[in-house]
Amino acid sequence: MAKSLFFMASLLLFVESLSSVATTRSLLDLVGSYEPIKNIDDPHIQSLGKFAVDEHNKQAKTQLKFQKVISGKLQIVAGTNYELELTALEGTVSRIYGTLIFTDLENKNHLINF
Repeated sequence: MAKSLFFMASLLLFVESLSSVATTRSLLDLVGSYEPIKNIDDPHIQSLGKFAVDEHNKQAKTQLKFQKVISGKLQIVAGTNYELELTALEGTVSRIYGTLIFTDLENKNHLINF
């Protein structure tokens, strides 16, 4: 009983916070659709780019060196999908890569695609 009351209170607070953000848009527009990342230089976004390169290096046995996330968008689902475009050095050549990272509800990152 206490858990269900806590869940309902948490859900109401979440919906209320989203509705205050969505003054001209519906709640459904925010959840599930991709939105551009407004501050691409945010340290969290840059750390996600570094995570993607590091994970790709482990999986593909490459030695790319992360430079910078240059653009991206996010999607709120049961967690958050981050679709990022980043630059990384392959030897001495800077290349652009696309990647998809999923951050689950426990705040753990998963490399989905690189």
